[in-house]
Amino acid sequence: MDKLLATLKNRVDQAEIYRRRARTIPIEFRSGKLESIKSNETEGIALRVIANGRLGFSTTTDMDDPSALSKAAIAAAVFGEEAGFSFSADRPTPLTGVYDKEIEDVSEQALVDLGEKVIRKLRDADSQVDIGLSLVKTVETVAIRNTSGLDVEEERTHIGLSAEVGKTSEGDIFVLFDEQEVRAMSDLDPDRLVSRIVDFLRHGKKIVSTPSKELPIVFTPNGTIALLLPLLVGFNGQSVYMGTSPLKGRVGERAFDPRFCLADDGTIPRGPRSSAFDDEGTTSSRTPLVSQGTIEGFTYDLWTAALAKAAPTGNGYKGGLLGGGGFRTPPSIGISNVLVSAGDVDSNEIIASIEEGLLVESVLGLGQGNLASGEFSNNVAVAFKIEDGKIVGRVKNTMIAGNSYNLLKNNLIVLGNNPMWALGAVNTPAIAVGGVSVIGQ
Repeated sequence: MDKLLATLKNRVDQAEIYRRRARTIPIEFRSGKLESIKSNETEGIALRVIANGRLGFSTTTDMDDPSALSKAAIAAAVFGEEAGFSFSADRPTPLTGVYDKEIEDVSEQALVDLGEKVIRKLRDADSQVDIGLSLVKTVETVAIRNTSGLDVEEERTHIGLSAEVGKTSEGDIFVLFDEQEVRAMSDLDPDRLVSRIVDFLRHGKKIVSTPSKELPIVFTPNGTIALLLPLLVGFNGQSVYMGTSPLKGRVGERAFDPRFCLADDGTIPRGPRSSAFDDEGTTSSRTPLVSQGTIEGFTYDLWTAALAKAAPTGNGYKGGLLGGGGFRTPPSIGISNVLVSAGDVDSNEIIASIEEGLLVESVLGLGQGNLASGEFSNNVAVAFKIEDGKIVGRVKNTMIAGNSYNLLKNNLIVLGNNPMWALGAVNTPAIAVGGVSVIGQ
């Protein structure tokens, strides 16, 4: 990396090298049987340059001869965006909780045994279900160096556990999915995953109808993504700068219920996406977005922060809003760990308080609707009817629609007291809101 930077010193205004090495072990079960165990090692370099004020980007997996990398990045800069910023000169301090030796040391056999144990528990609950299960162990090292003097490196670990449970009968396919992604082996909680799936299997045995009208909805932590995705887009600094977000110019305004708080925090111990620095080398931070219903700020990468004349928040990630882009994509604004404030009411109490409504665990077509304005419109994948404070059965062929900003300002019923991670990056309790449009049959 030093040699490559040295060769670029007199050829470009600035240069940044991002290097990722990863060892991944994916273990797959299909129909309850072990299907595959693989071991993958990948290494790649991404180069960003600023040449004549414009950005160029290129990638390679050829560690021995990166010369073509320089040529490609410089050539790309001819047609690149105007930079308007300098690469990070931060000095991030190490962050605890991103590496766990127990994950690095866990054997393939131990992971297979864990998968088989989960499958047995699910089969004990219902012998008729078809079970797919994945366990993925990742140990990675990310290093970034640039001509501004940045020189950082961090080793990180992850364990991902996901299960898909399906049950088919005449005219009906019922599929449940749940997952966990953790940074430390001790945080993995397969019993909770099993318990949630088993509860939903029990609730889903009976299919019931639901009326077409406005109803209160209890979004489980997994289900809240339908409600929260428009906010993740709306608090994106690029959306704000371009004026496509309805939040532009509203910092300091109370735009949500006072009970609602939202933050992006890349520093929390053992958070799924915590790190000492983002994919641009900017120091990770906690960014309050909503405090007691009041808009506090937005997320920025280096480029958008320069456009908006704001401070970067350490949210420059490869792969866009939800990340996961590996080394081959240039950084843009993404989320780290999104935190929704918890309330003080148990989920069972929330359900007991609903006279008629729905419990939504997952939706289809995530992102449908006008996200920029806060609108969502989704068919439900897994949802249950609530009558007189009890779950009475599963609903099918049902659509829900609403505006997240309006619902979280004027129609928030309650926030649950037991947050969990959803989508690998959002820590949220159950959220109950009223006045959601439901189209059912």
